[in-house]
Amino acid sequence: MFLTQMIELKLAIVALIAMTVFFRTRLHQDTVQDGSLYAGALFFGLVSAMFNGYPEMAMTVARLPVFYKQRDLLLFPAWAYALPTWLLTIPISILQSFIYVCLTYYVIGFAPEAER
Repeated sequence: MFLTQMIELKLAIVALIAMTVFFRTRLHQDTVQDGSLYAGALFFGLVSAMFNGYPEMAMTVARLPVFYKQRDLLLFPAWAYALPTWLLTIPISILQSFIYVCLTYYVIGFAPEAER
């Protein structure tokens, strides 16, 4: 629980940084520079979402001995061990994406109106 709260706090800080770097309430789409600004904001959001799961990598590596022990003793198949972990991370990922989009979508200028 504490790890997910820390990840969401870090994501909010990254979103605040993105809001200040790409601050535009109206993103123009006329020139190549405007397109590169748009692509840069999208790329920054994608990279921050991709690298957001790296703190969980240590927990995954810590669980590997248990996984290999169960596999070698033919106790559980691999999918039975990996599926609950994968399913439990889906709501957290959706929540993190929602937080990032709510904080950055209007401020960066992806939509001209806030109610979109």
